[in-house]
Amino acid sequence: MSNDMDNFVGLSAVLTGFSQEVLAPDLDPVDIKSEYLPVFTANVTKESGDPSLVAGIFQKYAMLQSQTLTPQQIGEAMLDPANGEAFVLACRKLIFMWYAGAWPTIAPASATAQASTVSDLISAKAYTASLVWQVMQSHPMGDSNYRYGYWNKPPVPLSDYTGQ
Repeated sequence: MSNDMDNFVGLSAVLTGFSQEVLAPDLDPVDIKSEYLPVFTANVTKESGDPSLVAGIFQKYAMLQSQTLTPQQIGEAMLDPANGEAFVLACRKLIFMWYAGAWPTIAPASATAQASTVSDLISAKAYTASLVWQVMQSHPMGDSNYRYGYWNKPPVPLSDYTGQ
């Protein structure tokens, strides 16, 4: 993995609560991380108007990672409002992307409508690989690796899915 990819996966693990081994396993036929990194980079750059924001996010993560901090402390530091609105929003959108397989757009409030979030699905692969299914211990309609009758048994602990 490239340095950007290492930082992307590490940051994603810290922010989502999933282990790096779940997000980017050694044997990775889905390889969703390689689809998500360019989406993250392009959208953050376009929305913020700052071509250095993604590099700044990865640099801050790498700096925090080099210290003796827990993943929770790193996550809290990355989401600290002192980092700036665009920085924190990019991190929050990264979380959304991993869980939903979509990129969120925030529609501001107007005189006639409340603020809302809409999202654009990244791909069919992103939809089926999104983390929400693992958190729910379920699967998307029409796509399952489970054997028929799996619902007859209690689900495995959530930690088996998250790696944490």
